Amino acid sequence: MTALHSLVRVHQWELDEKRQKLADMERLLEKLQNDLAMIDQAYESEKVIAGTTPEASAAFPNYAAAVKQRRQRVEESIQALQGSIEETREEVRSAFQELKKYQTAESNQQRREQAKQVKREQQALDEVGLNLYRRRKTARRA
Repeated sequence: MTALHSLVRVHQWELDEKRQKLADMERLLEKLQNDLAMIDQAYESEKVIAGTTPEASAAFPNYAAAVKQRRQRVEESIQALQGSIEETREEVRSAFQELKKYQTAESNQQRREQAKQVKREQQALDEVGLNLYRRRKTARRA
């Protein structure tokens, strides 16, 4: 295993870790957005109930204030998470570019090694051919 191969493996692992982190953050964002939709849905159903009974309509302002605070906290969390997601996406892009550099270098190194191997094999075959030619030439003289 070459040093470049080790570097490729390390950078691949780092990229995978950052992608996993990004996926976790995106799942959390989706959960928060679903929570926001559920808050809105619960608010609308409570609003309908508050319109039907006097006891519920008396308690509705307190409920509405609590829902407003909860919704605001979830929206703030979503905005903060969106910022973090953008930062993480940039980290993933950067890690991917770094990995590509090492993969390209490794590929070039393998190509050079392969060319050297082909050249060595060709030289060996040329040597065999030369020896056969010399033997035939000396065999004809004798």
